[in-house]
Amino acid sequence: MIRLFLSILSIVLWISLSFSQVVSRIEVQGNRYVPEDLIKEILLTKEGSEFSIDKVRKDIRRLFSTGFFKRIEVHRFDEDGKVRLLYVVEDLPVIYKIEFEGNKELDDEDLANKLGIETEVGKMDVDELITGYTSSPAIEERLEIQRKIKLGRVLSEKDIKFLVERIKEIYREEGYPDAEVTYEIVPKKGASKIVFHIQEKEQKYVVDIVFKGNETFSSGELEDLMKTQDRNIFIFRLKPPFSEGVLKEDIESIREFYKNEGFLEVKIDYKVERKDGRHDIYIFIEEGPRYKLKELKITGNTYYAYSELVGNFLEKNRRKGGFYREKVIQDIKRNIGDLYSDIGFANIFIEEKKSVDPEKKEVSVVLDVKEGEPVYIEKVKIKGNYETRDYVIRRELRVQEQELAVKGGIKRSRSRILNLGYYEDVQIQPFPAADNKWDLLVNLRERFTGQFSVGLSYNEVTKLSGFVSIKKGNFLGTGDILGLSVSYGSQYKDNTLSYTDKWFMNKPIDLTWSIFDRRIEYTTYTVERQGISATFSREFWEYWRWALGASFQRIKYSDIDPSASSFIKEQEGKRESRKLIFSLSRDTRDFFLFPTEGSYVNLSYSVAVPVLGGSEKFHRVELTGSKFLKDTYFDSGFVLSTKGTVGFVEPYGGEEVPLDERFFVGGDFTIRGYEYGMAGVIDQNNEPIGSTKELILNFELNYKLHEMLYTGIFYDTGLGANSWGDFNPKNWRGGYGVGIRFITPMAPIRLDWAWKTKKVPGDTSSSRIHFVIGGFF
Repeated sequence: MIRLFLSILSIVLWISLSFSQVVSRIEVQGNRYVPEDLIKEILLTKEGSEFSIDKVRKDIRRLFSTGFFKRIEVHRFDEDGKVRLLYVVEDLPVIYKIEFEGNKELDDEDLANKLGIETEVGKMDVDELITGYTSSPAIEERLEIQRKIKLGRVLSEKDIKFLVERIKEIYREEGYPDAEVTYEIVPKKGASKIVFHIQEKEQKYVVDIVFKGNETFSSGELEDLMKTQDRNIFIFRLKPPFSEGVLKEDIESIREFYKNEGFLEVKIDYKVERKDGRHDIYIFIEEGPRYKLKELKITGNTYYAYSELVGNFLEKNRRKGGFYREKVIQDIKRNIGDLYSDIGFANIFIEEKKSVDPEKKEVSVVLDVKEGEPVYIEKVKIKGNYETRDYVIRRELRVQEQELAVKGGIKRSRSRILNLGYYEDVQIQPFPAADNKWDLLVNLRERFTGQFSVGLSYNEVTKLSGFVSIKKGNFLGTGDILGLSVSYGSQYKDNTLSYTDKWFMNKPIDLTWSIFDRRIEYTTYTVERQGISATFSREFWEYWRWALGASFQRIKYSDIDPSASSFIKEQEGKRESRKLIFSLSRDTRDFFLFPTEGSYVNLSYSVAVPVLGGSEKFHRVELTGSKFLKDTYFDSGFVLSTKGTVGFVEPYGGEEVPLDERFFVGGDFTIRGYEYGMAGVIDQNNEPIGSTKELILNFELNYKLHEMLYTGIFYDTGLGANSWGDFNPKNWRGGYGVGIRFITPMAPIRLDWAWKTKKVPGDTSSSRIHFVIGGFF
């Protein structure tokens, strides 16, 4: 601090000499570890810019704020009416590598991951060094990332001691409480490396955990609160690690759990019996009386009524006995914060006052709301968009500079940017600015949107096929999408060129066109399609979109099997199709690839018209609605998805509905367990010929196993028929089963095993496996 003061004081002596002079050169001396170009990048003063003492003062502060420097001096030289600046620095050693020796039970990669150490030295981010902003993958990880050690930076003695203690903690968690860790710094020109020497010692493990005195909660419920686990041979947990430190944390977790459930006088103790490496744990509980929640008052609220602020949390608590539960209080406080944040009061403060009556065993709570002043957005900064142009991001934001910092708008902005499909992760982080203002930092992690794919694909309609696909989302950083695919198989061909102009004419309009050439060989016939389509769609309000499109196609049916039904034989030959398409949709899904909340409703209408050589005449209507609900009550990770579909197609002018415009119910995307179209109308050869009406219901419950891995159970039911009178529940088909879902950057991958509720002619197997790339709901 003294060095900083002296450095700044010395600058004051220059004031009389600075009269709009230009900086001709900036030189750096004394830097052994930090590159000169990085130092210059940190400086606000640049060569060719006007000399400013204020800027130099800020430069010194910026350099010191990186933590790289022990001493900084700035010397000024006046030469030919210009200024030459010399920065003399003394930088600290930089750690470029960390190694481990003596570790046997945990390999280097495990230790590095648990420590949170970056394995490679990445490019220095000046903004991150100076402001503390970081392009971290998630805002909830921010506090954890602050404790991570980054290579390629200066490591203080405090940082190294933190790593030593963290390694010991990791070993304690793995059942090696006596592990010893020392370190040495191995110097190298320009940088250094740290070697941690580890002596693991003997492993200690848990056999039994026994609870005594727990009357209200089962031992299983209490064990679920603990990191310490007992032996379980059925799941091959033979030697679960023992750590005294972890056990003490578990005891505190149990104590907090009891207090949060109203047992304010609970007493908990434990005893550990040791024999060699074996440990038996005994936990003794005196629950004591359970306190009731007498009343909850809220004061200071002027914008919302009491009933709005407490929601249904108190009523739920009364139905569960009316006991004092800290979680209920925190839920209400969170609800108050959310409500006020939705009207721009982001700095709201809630003071909690608790009054305990030991005689009556009651608790009274007062929440005093300090509403404060509305918060406005000062600046919106965007980071991580190395390919995407800024305007592509800003046009999706629902909070803008100088507007209220509304929480709902921030949340919606994140969903809209994420649903562009160009980013692996999007975080919008607020940072306090001046007075009642915030800066918003939009942190992006771009995914590779250019795809060149060569491979094999399979589904129940196209069978096995090879493909070459080139797709460029976010074309030239504009958000547009360019696609070219060439797919060939023994029974399938699909060549398509498409382009989507996002925000056509700088308005929320998408203009999409495609040219295609397709062929599919079914069991009894082959259909070929060549054509062009164009769609013009516009977003309105916030969640709504309408679309108007046209399609011009040439369709050919050939290779009709002699045994095919008369209806299929009637399709033989070529025909021209001219269709107009209109759709209206409302979409509130949080994430298109795998929604966890929100809904999607789409009404589509198409009409084939006999113009410009068209020969088809029909109307086609389809209504689809999906709803997604995640478990927020228990926060279990379960997501319930429901979907309903109803549709009909009718001819006019005495024509028949073409085979390819009918509804094929059954298969990967309708009713699982059945082959394609086999839950609808079939001909005398037990081949699906589509139906003119459909009604389908789908239910699915998924559970999150990992960040992008889900497992689920499902039930599908419905029917395809040619008359509404056939939709008697006894005629409905159904399928149920289990599956897994992989969420990839391109699309979800689904693998389902489904059993049908009714066998049908031509599809008599009891179950079927469905492998699909793409979403179901």
